[in-house]
Parts: sequence; C-alpha cells; structure tokens
Amino acid sequence: MEGGRPAPPWRLLLHGPADAAWNMAVDEALLDSYASGDAPRAPTLRLYGWSPAALSLGRSQPAGGCFDARFLREERVGLVRRPSGGLAVLHERERTYAVAARLGSEPFPGGVLDTYRRIGAAIRATLARLGLEAEPVLAASSRPPATPLCYEWTAPYELVARGAKLVGSAQRRRRRGVLQHGSVPLRLDGARLRRATGTGPQAAPPVGGLEDLLGRPVDPDELDAAIVAGFEEAFGARFAPGDLTAEEAARADELARLKYATASWTLEGRLGEQARRVGLAP
Repeated sequence: MEGGRPAPPWRLLLHGPADAAWNMAVDEALLDSYASGDAPRAPTLRLYGWSPAALSLGRSQPAGGCFDARFLREERVGLVRRPSGGLAVLHERERTYAVAARLGSEPFPGGVLDTYRRIGAAIRATLARLGLEAEPVLAASSRPPATPLCYEWTAPYELVARGAKLVGSAQRRRRRGVLQHGSVPLRLDGARLRRATGTGPQAAPPVGGLEDLLGRPVDPDELDAAIVAGFEEAFGARFAPGDLTAEEAARADELARLKYATASWTLEGRLGEQARRVGLAP
C-alpha cells in the first residue's frame, strides 16, 4: 500500500521466442529505463523464450574455452554475452524471467543479496505451485576454478531441488535501476550442455529441468501462469499486461544491432567504435 492506496500494478511482458541478441537487448533496455527515469515506477516482469537456441556467457566470463564453435554451428545454436554476470547457460526448452525495477524503495530497498532473496522467494513459490519443493542456497558453493558452467555452481538464494540446481539467475545494477534475469528450464540436457561448452564428462553437475523432476510435461503457458502467481504471492503484487514503450523498443533495436549482435562484445566483452560513439554502456 502507498499512502493507504493499493500499489500500482507491475507491468507484465509476455514475449514469445526470439533470437539471443534481441532478448539481451530488451533486458538491458528495461534496465536503462529504470536506471535513468526520475519518477518512481512499478517494476516490470518479462517472460520470454529463445529461437534459435543459444548459449549465453556471463558479462565478464572469458569466451576462450567456454564454447565449442563447431557444435554451435552444426546444431544452429547461437552465442551471446549477457549484460549480467555468472557463467555459461544453454537456453533451449525454457522460459526466462527478467525483473527490472527501481532501486532504493519497495519492493527492492536493499542490496544485491536482498534482491536475490526476494526474487528467489517468488521463484520458489512458482515451483511449489507446479508441485516441486525447492530450497534456497544460503551460501555460495565451491566450484572448480576453470568451470564455465552456470549449473555447476550455486550462488546465495538460488534454488536446488532433489540435489540439482534448477534456476540460474544473474543480476546487473546501473545507477538507480536493477535487472535480474534467470533461466527456468523445462528440459535440461546435461550432456548437450557439456558439448556446447566443450567440457568433458568430468564436469557433470546434477541437472534437470522441471519436466525431468516432475515426471510430466509442463506447458510454457502453465509455467508463465505459475511464475506470475508466484510473484503475486511473494510480493503481494498485481500485474497489468503491457508492452515496451517506444523509447524502450528503440533502445533495444540499437543495443541488439550495435552491441549484442557484434563479435567484439560476444567474444571479448568489448564495445565497437560505433557503440561507444552513441554512448552504449559496456
């Protein structure tokens, strides 16, 4: 409640499958809109898919030794570098969530770990609605220093079910805005993930998607409804379906073209000359 009145509804963006550069560009455009705006705004929850499948690298993750170029080419799997941190994730049969919001007041008044905790509670409520009990990780796990795999390492408030990390999330903050996004896999093939990253059988974390753990099919629409309900429960939020603003859509077009579709960003984490000239952030 704000001054005795209901809080404004969160904006809900339901997007179908899109290519990797566009997906990351939209997420960063949402972050920019909250980082630069003067007036407080309700958060945005975006749910989306990937087509074609793609391997995403963390913002600061070295590309060398983190992907098998031949496998990606033969399997028509894209490659992209996220605006957020973390390690490599293979996005195939999944829904990805992204939360963009203003920092410093409800529902995100705290620091990085507090934001992970709050969003983690919403994802945990999502999984419970689907019939899967998951537990939050309270401390980061150790990992072999050279692993490129997101699912081989757990960060605080990520969720584990039946010994397997289920949802991998990463966060980026910029001025007054925050973006947290994460992969919610319906199916997760550990062998295929290792082939995409060029790692061997020795790097074999316990992995599984929702369908693997539940033993039944999960329709993407069912997952979307569960995610929305989970956020409603955890945050006491209401949702209003919406669209990108004209400014956000234009920013996403620029980011996709000048940043996320470029080899300099994808392979080196470096912006090209034109991207720097128009003031895009690394």
